[in-house]
Amino acid sequence: MEISVMECGGTLVTLQQGDSLKAVPRSHRKLITAEVEAWWADPVHAVRTIADRAVSPKMGQWFRRMADAGSWCLQLHKASYGAMRAGFWLSCAGIRGAEVGPPAKPVAKHLPPGLADYYRLVGYVDWMGFGVAGGLDGPDGHLPLSALDFAYHGATVDLAETFVFGWSPCGDMIIYTADGRGGWLNHESHEICLLGSVTDTID
Repeated sequence: MEISVMECGGTLVTLQQGDSLKAVPRSHRKLITAEVEAWWADPVHAVRTIADRAVSPKMGQWFRRMADAGSWCLQLHKASYGAMRAGFWLSCAGIRGAEVGPPAKPVAKHLPPGLADYYRLVGYVDWMGFGVAGGLDGPDGHLPLSALDFAYHGATVDLAETFVFGWSPCGDMIIYTADGRGGWLNHESHEICLLGSVTDTID
């Protein structure tokens, strides 16, 4: 087990295979949920299950590569400003790694079907690291575009029924609509670009 200071402030506890969850410092123990314990018992099986049930082809390919040829560790984040998160960092030669959180239960009922199916498999996927833009957020607290005072153009959507659920590394927003479409919002031009369904966007 390794304890280190995060760039954004706070403490990161990293556990490798063979470490004990019982050794986690008291400051981070509340992050050891039943879902984290279930994945810890057999991370490869957990990742392979995601691959088998993935909502899109590339999602399935990524998780399958991680299960077949990747490595993992458990990361427990506690920021100095209070934010906390637990996820498994997955890495594999030749493809970009990411931290993946176990799914929350139950999944929010207001989500469109494709996105709800996704969140039944994973809680979040973060490919840039804690506190940095670049990933798909968890299932709760998605901001509607109506809350942002932008001069939108591009695809026509109901701003009150279109939500941000992730970010590119440069700050563009990954969005979905209540009727199950998905795409991007350019953070500089405020252009809305739909890619198809929300699962097309995840892909």
